[in-house]
Amino acid sequence: MRHRHAHWKALRQVGEYQAARLGLAVMKLAGPETACRLAGGLAALGFLILGKRRRVAIDNLLQSGVAATPREARRLARASFRHLGCVIAESFFAPRLLASEAGGQAVELDIPPATRKIIGEPGRGVILVSGHLGNWEFGAQVLARYKPLTGIARAMDNPRIQQLMERSRMRGDFETIDKHMARPMDLVRVLRRGRVLALLTDQHASAGGIVVSFFGRPAATYTTPAVLHRLTRAPMVFGSPVRLGTLRYRFVLSEPLDYPFTDDREADIRAITQDLASRLEAAVRQHPGQYLWAHRRWKVGAGAGQSGGDAEFSGSGSPKANSNGSA
Repeated sequence: MRHRHAHWKALRQVGEYQAARLGLAVMKLAGPETACRLAGGLAALGFLILGKRRRVAIDNLLQSGVAATPREARRLARASFRHLGCVIAESFFAPRLLASEAGGQAVELDIPPATRKIIGEPGRGVILVSGHLGNWEFGAQVLARYKPLTGIARAMDNPRIQQLMERSRMRGDFETIDKHMARPMDLVRVLRRGRVLALLTDQHASAGGIVVSFFGRPAATYTTPAVLHRLTRAPMVFGSPVRLGTLRYRFVLSEPLDYPFTDDREADIRAITQDLASRLEAAVRQHPGQYLWAHRRWKVGAGAGQSGGDAEFSGSGSPKANSNGSA
């Protein structure tokens, strides 16, 4: 039975790989606008077929208060699926666009002078915090043109597709660390090398974290940015790359975030983590159709908001709560 399962898994991976190769070939021939329409159409079909993800997205929109009615929630959820399809398609064209003369016209940069200064300082590490809003991959590629950047990414389940992505350079020139292989000191070393460390913090912290408010609901949240900021004193900024049209974006970075440190480590980490969650919430409210609503973000009970312990790093590089924590 085990041998049969492995056989079917291998066949499925080959099929997925061939489909991905065909999809990339079609996108290359079609060009970015047509590719985005095709990918958006396939994503809209996925919205109809993937009932579980559809229901999660609609429920999240209603429970967060972003959508007032089921009809509005369904409309925004469908837009979110379409947007994700375009994100995937555009990521294929982004490296070549940014390397061309037209790259400068594709992105509107909204970066305060103080943030430009720290990005421009050689040897100074910077923590960039964002979420699954707009085109986070494109945002990383843009920033990597100004300062070397490292992102934390989950490897594809299909190693053949992972290799195809790497050969296609869909992530451009920025470096990635496997989410499941990253160790605490790996992240510290990134900052010590004077690179940008890009972290997406809006996934459910299944392996730890603390509970903070996100859209008024308790959400288990990784504290990695807060812990690193407090430990290394590396400057931290919040960013959101918002889509304006086909391969057109506005990338907004905050001023360097200045948090007061006290003798209460747990309180400091909680305050920073809550502030980052609130910043992401405000950005999502401005562009709800560009957010990844199909993820089960809220998995903790309504009474969990007041608990949560001192954040530490786990062996996988994600933070974990101590014995009296709630994550």
